[in-house]
Amino acid sequence: MAVLVAILVSACTAGVPSSTAGPVVTGAPSPTPVPSASSTPGVGEVIPAPGSASAVYPPDPAAIVVAIDAGHGGCLDWGVPDPAERGVAFSEKVMTLGIALQLQELLRAQGVDPVMMRTDDSALAGDDYPALGCTGPAWRDVDGDGRSGFDESGRVRTRDELQARIDRANLARADILVSIHINSLTENGVAYEIAATQSFYDDETPWGVDASAQLANAIQTDVVAALDPLASYDRQDRGTQAVAYYAISRQWEDGDSCETPGDTWCKPHRAVQMPAVLTEVGSITLRAEQELLTSQAGQAAAATGIYEGIRAYLADRPAAVRYDIGGTTEVALPRTGPPAEARVLHGETAALTLTNRGTAAWPSSLQLVAGWQTSDLPYLPGPPDRLDPLPVEIPALAPGESIRLDIPLAAPGGSSRQVVWVTLRGAAGDWTQLGSPALQVANEGRSPG
Repeated sequence: MAVLVAILVSACTAGVPSSTAGPVVTGAPSPTPVPSASSTPGVGEVIPAPGSASAVYPPDPAAIVVAIDAGHGGCLDWGVPDPAERGVAFSEKVMTLGIALQLQELLRAQGVDPVMMRTDDSALAGDDYPALGCTGPAWRDVDGDGRSGFDESGRVRTRDELQARIDRANLARADILVSIHINSLTENGVAYEIAATQSFYDDETPWGVDASAQLANAIQTDVVAALDPLASYDRQDRGTQAVAYYAISRQWEDGDSCETPGDTWCKPHRAVQMPAVLTEVGSITLRAEQELLTSQAGQAAAATGIYEGIRAYLADRPAAVRYDIGGTTEVALPRTGPPAEARVLHGETAALTLTNRGTAAWPSSLQLVAGWQTSDLPYLPGPPDRLDPLPVEIPALAPGESIRLDIPLAAPGGSSRQVVWVTLRGAAGDWTQLGSPALQVANEGRSPG
């Protein structure tokens, strides 16, 4: 079985995570319900921060959204199979899921909203390949390259799976994305019995150096601190590195190229819109480390390290915003493309709540800007060419404070589907450049199907 799995998935290489990563569960999460203007006394009034005893963003932990990806998963993707050939229970995908589920519980206990990419051994972009005993969901062309399914290289399925995960995090407007992996330290096909922790981020996004790098450093430091005391063997701290792996990469741009001539899909065409880290919490090629990360204690330690890194990062993040919007419906797509898309707005006004989820008070000069764009994509990968100020006043909210507003969002004329991009704008530019995802909703231009 180990030989078969080795054909299906590529193992992580020395200091480099596997290119395949875990799938995503269905649908985009519902944002916190927001009352309509008619039922909200004092629309436009500042709502005080609720405050809490939470260790994670005490002003309002419920405003924080963390996207958690358990790397790999599904019948066709074990990640690193199992060097000791003891079966699927000792594979990377099982370890990463165990760590992710414990991280979910740690965050929930602090009042934070975790968004899980998967909670079991499933795949969002499809896992239907009876020839290998896989009878999961039907294939989806999530990334829009015109191809789907399992091919010999695994690249088509991998890119659809990773795009589905990216979409899930973006539609949730998560504060951060953490992708959890276990490394296979190899060189020229030779596996090294070494234990190490290493974390990766992309420094080419606008927020890469100031946000993603800080998040990676915090997670790396705390995972090492949590695992080292449990190890009866030497472990290496390999630090952080700026490597634009697909799941955490910047967006494909004109002028980019791939190793394969004519290929334009080595970077996502809808890239992650918030700070993201891919952390290789440990190594599967040293048997003692594999045993540790298969154990309840080892998985709890890895989850605690990631949690502490997240907590430290959020405690030092000055500027961020959460958008919650009423008058919309969730959209799950039965088509063979992306599993979900931007919520649909009914009417020409929206009840919007803005929450300051940073650690610094907002300046009084902020504007709310918006722009529509005709698109059949599930959501806009970047802002429209034109963003105009909305006729609302944004006060200088303290950390955790919110304001409820009725905002005009009338789509331009026509029967085509259109998506609006809404963001805060300050003296230094739009807050999407800080890694705070824009609010996106669509008009009723078409029905899913």
